[in-house]
Amino acid sequence: MLTPRFKLTQDDNNVYISVHAPYTNIGDTEIDVDGENFLFVSSPYFLRLHLPGRILDNDRSKGSYVCDSGDFNLTFVKETPGEYFENLDMITSLLAPRDIPDINPSLVEMLEEDGITFDENENHESTDSFGYGFANKLTTQFHGIGNEFPQIFELRMPEQVSVDERNKLRKEYEDNKFSSDHYLADFFDDELISPYVSSEPFWDSSGFNVESDFSEDEVGVLKELPNKNFLLNNKEYNQVLFGLVDILYGYCYDKRTTLNDSTVESSWTINKLSSTLSWFCVFNDVRETLVACYRRALIYPIFRNFELCNKVKNDLVSLFRKGKKFIIKSLIEIHQMFNSSNDARYILNQLYIKDYLIFLQKCRSDELDELCNNIANLEIAKNDLDLELEELESAAEMVQQDEIEIMENKMALKMASMSLLPKRNNAYVEESHETSDSSRSSDCSDSSSDTSSDSSCEDDSSDELDSDDDPL
Repeated sequence: MLTPRFKLTQDDNNVYISVHAPYTNIGDTEIDVDGENFLFVSSPYFLRLHLPGRILDNDRSKGSYVCDSGDFNLTFVKETPGEYFENLDMITSLLAPRDIPDINPSLVEMLEEDGITFDENENHESTDSFGYGFANKLTTQFHGIGNEFPQIFELRMPEQVSVDERNKLRKEYEDNKFSSDHYLADFFDDELISPYVSSEPFWDSSGFNVESDFSEDEVGVLKELPNKNFLLNNKEYNQVLFGLVDILYGYCYDKRTTLNDSTVESSWTINKLSSTLSWFCVFNDVRETLVACYRRALIYPIFRNFELCNKVKNDLVSLFRKGKKFIIKSLIEIHQMFNSSNDARYILNQLYIKDYLIFLQKCRSDELDELCNNIANLEIAKNDLDLELEELESAAEMVQQDEIEIMENKMALKMASMSLLPKRNNAYVEESHETSDSSRSSDCSDSSSDTSSDSSCEDDSSDELDSDDDPL
């Protein structure tokens, strides 16, 4: 059975459900409402929803079918007039649980209303010390995954490296990859970096509509996700949020450095800048997360500039402030990039992105707002990155100043050597020409009958031509 595309809206007294089922037989369609539960069955479609409030199927309910579009448009009355149903646009969270096997069995089917259960026993470590994937809940499902996808993962055997060791190994690996020459080249090349520093992400443009509905493609992704419950302790819950920051930082970097026109390399950029996706790392605070993002943004991509890193952090804050729905839209775009990647990055959707899409629909918006404020209030300094950036810049500026002084000295010596040459003053020569002309004219007129004078005049005339031909 297929899950049809659907959309829910509301006013004070009614809930409106639109179901897109173009290949159905309207005569075989069954629609049933029971409090919070809505059922639509019409071969080959099956849709079962669990609503955030109760609706009634009575004489004020109505429905219609539009043949041209294949849409069922249904109206149901709210049991409590004026009640506001939250998260009607969170497609996956409305789907009733289905008995569909999933690669992550530790994330059980939804049993509670909000879909996220906190483990009250905070004393035990529920995250496996060698786990990976979303919330580190995977342990054996992808044995040797790093070796199988070396173009995606820098950590080859996550099942043999504990979570606590991964960040240490990652930093050592990054230190060896850091190129001081590349960093300094971008540091001094303002013309190269300026367009990307001065640009803005599309979500900050004046015409951007943050309230826009999910597109058909976006709904298509969300409706295929299983509705699961997350059993997490507080530490795991925070690590999941910090992992979200880590992934979205790479997304923001890509949008800024492609001027909002993502390319076939964008999936590589997001994958590479994220320690979560490249090293199966987890973080325990926002600062640690951002430091890792900055480091990788100065080591791997083509543009490596600290000011650019700060701009990307501001973009990340702006993205979070657009709200949960837009964050989900951004994750869906990442999901689509990974699915279309030539390097099999679809595996990252299986490990992380799909569960993040489910998780985001269930988590509370105020927690995302708090996370956003924490990011905005943090300032990352160059010394925080342990890449000796300030020392490199100071040394490079000293070398540059020395080169300038050497060039100035060479120029001064050249000018001094030129000053030792005989002076040839154009004005003086021209004045001499005029004086000579006058003298010759007078001499010639006074002694026109003198043959020697005529000869002298001819010689002077010849000298004048030679003088004009001389390139002064």
